Amino acid sequence: MSGTTVEERIRARAYELWQLDGGLEGCADEYWRTARALVEKEMTAPDSAEPGDPDVRAPD
Repeated sequence: MSGTTVEERIRARAYELWQLDGGLEGCADEYWRTARALVEKEMTAPDSAEPGDPDVRAPD
């Protein structure tokens, strides 16, 4: 996601989580907090790769 801000990454992740959860109304703050934690974790992880990078295998 080069060229995107942290806020844009959080917004996209929160939307993805919301969709996966069936689009529940009234839970925006929860999705935002969860997405923020996930994005921050990705940013601080050593050797963090872009999500969906085909050259990176998920850990077993």
